[in-house]
Amino acid sequence: MADRTFGIAPALQRPVADTTGQLGAFAQKRAAHVITQVERRFPQLAIAAVLMEVPQQAPLTAYAFWIFNRGRLSSAVEKGGENRLVMLLIDTNTDRAIAMVGYGLEPFIQEIHLQTCLQAAQQPLQRGHFAQAIESFTRELDRQLRELCRLVPKQFGLAQETQWLDASAPGDEAVGMAESLY
Repeated sequence: MADRTFGIAPALQRPVADTTGQLGAFAQKRAAHVITQVERRFPQLAIAAVLMEVPQQAPLTAYAFWIFNRGRLSSAVEKGGENRLVMLLIDTNTDRAIAMVGYGLEPFIQEIHLQTCLQAAQQPLQRGHFAQAIESFTRELDRQLRELCRLVPKQFGLAQETQWLDASAPGDEAVGMAESLY
């Protein structure tokens, strides 16, 4: 249905696809460098920043979903749970942005994480500094991913909890969790 509404999707390239030509070569290279750094730290994911003039009548969410799925940002084998793409779409007409993740990242990167990343990009976006918005989004994504890497093992019981020490016990013997003291 989106294909009928929006037409033929452009073939986009990662890490930065500037269909508007608003980024200069240096700004595009700098934004791509920040993305590449995060992709090196997290090689299981791919990041794409897309600058487009979204048609005024198009709902941004539907348009982003269409671009995510039809813009050729992921290879044909990266379908379903194998798709670990994070896409930032910037509408240069309205200075709005939206972020989406592939199905393979949905169990880990939740809407709250993406909203935090978008908030980090908000100020430069409002000033029309698109490259800075991409960099801010990506750096915050890096921070969010690092935090998730710390929390996920705890959620699955794979990390030991920190032990409390009993000050009255001889030596430094661990008593256990604070709950076990009562």
